[in-house]
Amino acid sequence: MFGKIVVGTDGSDTASKAVQHAAGIAAATGSELLILSAYPPPKPDAGSTFGGATPYAGPEIARSVLADAEKRLAGTAKVRTIMREGEAADAICDLAEEEGVGNRGMTGAKRFLLGSVPNNVSHHAPCSVLIVHTTD
Repeated sequence: MFGKIVVGTDGSDTASKAVQHAAGIAAATGSELLILSAYPPPKPDAGSTFGGATPYAGPEIARSVLADAEKRLAGTAKVRTIMREGEAADAICDLAEEEGVGNRGMTGAKRFLLGSVPNNVSHHAPCSVLIVHTTD
């Protein structure tokens, strides 16, 4: 049914629910689960008030989020983790295209105008999309 399933996470409760849901589908279908964590690029003016630059934590946070997800899912499904710099919805759609999940979709700036990550992904992904309802 599915060869690969792509899911994005920022470590939040709602994203963690989506990862758990995707892992369940991957386990049930024998699919590879690709877990992506995207982080924004560093701001050029980021730094300390007193002159010392504060190290940018984006990649470290993404690495930590992915390590936690991998640990929680150990043994449940075949998992591969990926980190990307950039906007989350863009990174999810790009990864799906790169991995051959679905058909070729729109690329670049014309892909997004306004909206949340799930909304943008649902409208522009090159493949079927499942958005997990995470509110009670």
